[in-house]
Amino acid sequence: MESVESARTKLLLDHASEQLNKAVADINQSQIDVANGRTSYFDRLTIGAGAVIAAIVSFLGSHAATLHPEWMLRCSLVALVVVILAGLYRSFRYPYYIMQAKKVVWIEAELHHQRCKGEHIKTIGTSVNLHDGRLIDKTKLSKDYAESNAEVEVKLKKQIALREHLLKECHVAEAFCLVATGVAMMSLVWLALRTF
Repeated sequence: MESVESARTKLLLDHASEQLNKAVADINQSQIDVANGRTSYFDRLTIGAGAVIAAIVSFLGSHAATLHPEWMLRCSLVALVVVILAGLYRSFRYPYYIMQAKKVVWIEAELHHQRCKGEHIKTIGTSVNLHDGRLIDKTKLSKDYAESNAEVEVKLKKQIALREHLLKECHVAEAFCLVATGVAMMSLVWLALRTF
């Protein structure tokens, strides 16, 4: 019976080891992928807003007196500045969110691996510590694993809270960026319709 249980826990430990290795590889890959994707979208909005401001300033040099109403121009310029600031902030914080999300997955995999390892050591027969050659006290080992798991769970809760905070920051910056883009576009179209 002990050999069946030992084999089962060994399989669980091997599976947990695979998950841990995959989580670590995923963290490394995410550092490469973060530079692409959604970040480039908000970078384009930011660059586009800067280009529109430059075009407006160039246009004002020759047609400043013909724009009506003037407050609509100010509204569009302020909205474009908000687009730039929100887009820059979002692009700055989003990689931190991605890394935090991957870190949570890694810690969860590490916790699962540690639990499986503890269960496997409990089910095998007599175990010897490779470092000092003494027999492993399974009661003490269980207590040590329980304390370690509790510490990791506290750490995991803090990391999850940080991940959620970073995600909220990104969503708020995205909303500001998109709303300001819409306001700027509507202001400029309204200004063009009223002026020309």
